[in-house]
Amino acid sequence: MAIIGGVGEGPVSQFVVINKQIAETAIKERILDVLEDPSKRIREIQQPSPFSQFIDIKI
Repeated sequence: MAIIGGVGEGPVSQFVVINKQIAETAIKERILDVLEDPSKRIREIQQPSPFSQFIDIKI
């Protein structure tokens, strides 16, 4: 029996709760990573893409 307004005890409910916890942990780790080294993300963005050799854009 599902609980209205809360999380039930069925397998789908538990799956949702576990995945939510995993997602929250991943997001918190990314936030801490950025806070510790803000320039790291900029360096990652500036790296050439492996697909750039296939794209020839001319303006």
